[in-house]
Amino acid sequence: MIGILPGIGFLIYGFRREAARKAARREAHLVYAEKEPILCVLVIGNRALFRDKGSLAPALLVGGFGSQDHSTAEDALKVAAVFASLYGRNPAKVAPEHREACALVNDDEFQSGRRRAVPAHLSPNRKLWLFDTLLQGDNFDSGTIDSPFIPCLVSPGQGPIWQIPSDLAVFLPPKKNPNIIAHQAKAEAPPLVAPISENLEAIEAHISRHLGEPSTVYHELVSTTVHIDVHIVRATLARPWISLVTSGMSDIPMHPPEGAEAWRFAELMIRLPSDWNFENESLSDEANYWPIRCLKFLARFVHEYETWLCYGHSIPNGDPAEPYASNIPFVGVVLSPPWYGGPEFTTLVLPDGTPVSFWSLIPVYPSEMAFKVEHGSDALFERLAAAGYSDLFDPSRPPVV
Repeated sequence: MIGILPGIGFLIYGFRREAARKAARREAHLVYAEKEPILCVLVIGNRALFRDKGSLAPALLVGGFGSQDHSTAEDALKVAAVFASLYGRNPAKVAPEHREACALVNDDEFQSGRRRAVPAHLSPNRKLWLFDTLLQGDNFDSGTIDSPFIPCLVSPGQGPIWQIPSDLAVFLPPKKNPNIIAHQAKAEAPPLVAPISENLEAIEAHISRHLGEPSTVYHELVSTTVHIDVHIVRATLARPWISLVTSGMSDIPMHPPEGAEAWRFAELMIRLPSDWNFENESLSDEANYWPIRCLKFLARFVHEYETWLCYGHSIPNGDPAEPYASNIPFVGVVLSPPWYGGPEFTTLVLPDGTPVSFWSLIPVYPSEMAFKVEHGSDALFERLAAAGYSDLFDPSRPPVV
């Protein structure tokens, strides 16, 4: 079954020759002087690092041990953004829930080997750490930082953290295949730089025309295979809900079976209640962030596993399926045509005549997922409509089966 699994793959680092590196790719592990490879995010760094190849300067990083997957990287990135926003501020003058983090980030006197735990409420899904370290300009590809991610080696117990040269970082596709149809991941890792979107302007205009102009766009800083952005359209009196819509999924075709070629290109959306909290600091809470994570994962998954998504497809959140967040009883989604906007919104025809389908994600309970598998998506949609529900997500709705 499909679950929220790594979109960028496991990161493996090694100081080995090419033959040994290939073996490391297959085995997906590394033992190097009892140090563990982790992917950190830069919080504070000296600009000299990115101007001068030979520079050496202290820096503050955030990262965590364990699986270095897409979810872990996103969590570290969100926490780093919070710390960066607090740097240079007075802890007494920030919100109470950020005073501890503010004090941590402003205690910026470099201490070799120092690591400090990130406050748990900033990272409820995994334990993260702040690391004091020295970075070398020689370890970046071009003397400039192309992403906020810094590959490192560190002992899980104590001791200093070492930056790994960027050319030794190897991206691997996930070993576990979560697709129940048994599609296989690509033999080679996805590209580190996504194709440039050629559909962005047309998609943005389509969203504005049918749903309203997006007030915010969550841009990806690091992309693989495709660059996925999430456009957020705020609620209005005429449309009292928030719409989240992807762009980038349709930059390259999916892989439908023979006879379904008309459905090769798609984007995804979800409609949320008007009071959903998308303030930057609130997104450290998975209860607020999971719709964005789900959209981005599914939009990239179809390309990394060379599969497709279309009408009525159901995607459980893991195997076995688990709730998207601790206070969310829904364990998966079913794809439906949008219940708002009509056929004019459901399909965008690009200038070259290519149709792009828009599919709405409907979160479902375990019983509804099982019902859909046995009786089909139309039967589930009829149950939802009969109970007065639609694709507008209602966190408090009871199951309809």
